[in-house]
Amino acid sequence: MQIHGQNRLRSLRLFGGRLLQNRTAFAFIALGVILLIFGVLMPVSVSRGNLQSIFREASLLGLVALGQGIVMLAGGMDISVGNIMFFMIIYGGNLMQSDPNRFIPISLLCLALGSFIGLINGLGVAKFKISPIIMTLGTSSIIYGLIYIFGGAMMASPAPEPLQFIGKKSLFKLIPLTGLFWIGLTLVFVMVLYKTTLGRKIYAVGNNSKAAWLSGISSDSVLIVSYIICDMLATLAGLLLLGYLGTPTLRFTDIYTMGSIAAVVIGGIEFFSGKGSIIGVVAGVIIVRFVFNVLVMMSVPEAGRMMIEGGMILAIVALYKIKSR
Repeated sequence: MQIHGQNRLRSLRLFGGRLLQNRTAFAFIALGVILLIFGVLMPVSVSRGNLQSIFREASLLGLVALGQGIVMLAGGMDISVGNIMFFMIIYGGNLMQSDPNRFIPISLLCLALGSFIGLINGLGVAKFKISPIIMTLGTSSIIYGLIYIFGGAMMASPAPEPLQFIGKKSLFKLIPLTGLFWIGLTLVFVMVLYKTTLGRKIYAVGNNSKAAWLSGISSDSVLIVSYIICDMLATLAGLLLLGYLGTPTLRFTDIYTMGSIAAVVIGGIEFFSGKGSIIGVVAGVIIVRFVFNVLVMMSVPEAGRMMIEGGMILAIVALYKIKSR
């Protein structure tokens, strides 16, 4: 009996080890367990209406986390994404209010501006060898100043109706249109990462940039492209959030920077390693938003929510590090 018990324990440890090695599977199983537990303890948290609300919120975070995941796969990190979103709410909102009929050209202008910010971040990290955290922190601070410059002239007019339609409406009153953006772009970038030369280069550079360079890959160009993609997606999320809010606002709580990093890490992408999968980030995003929603329902203050989010990141990183030894 003792030998049988030891064999069973060894099998469980082996299964757990394999599960941690397959981080995408681990993320989705963790999501299922969390939903099951709270479905029993707090049934209202898994009601249809609440899950729809969570999915709408998750779709915006998902777009940001998608870009953050691509940057982290390439060996970088971007902590300016939250302020990029905030800036696009103010800047894009002001431009659209002055001429609502130019909704599409102004949206394209904002996406181009977001791409330019990504180019600046990428050049700083890749060409000037500035730490990703320092570079994007500096960019974030500059953008934060610009927010209040443009915010001082902000008007209270509503966002254009097409943008509000996208931000607020659902398909068949079930799937938010913002969720379709998230799902569609996630599928596109899954194909890019696994089926294209660019995707293979992103993984190669993130895994070992020097080895990638020696094999003929332009590591700097790949890293720059990843930042451009990241900040363009953050811009898109900002515009969709503007549509959801209806009007520009200076009351903005940045749950997206740390939230995107938490979602990426929970989804199985390692810091500065070129290891992980964008698919797992989907589960990470839903976990982060679900836990955040439950904490709000439990009246946990913002400081407590931030501490729990940080604790989730540390716990997952520690778990992966212990297993990798």
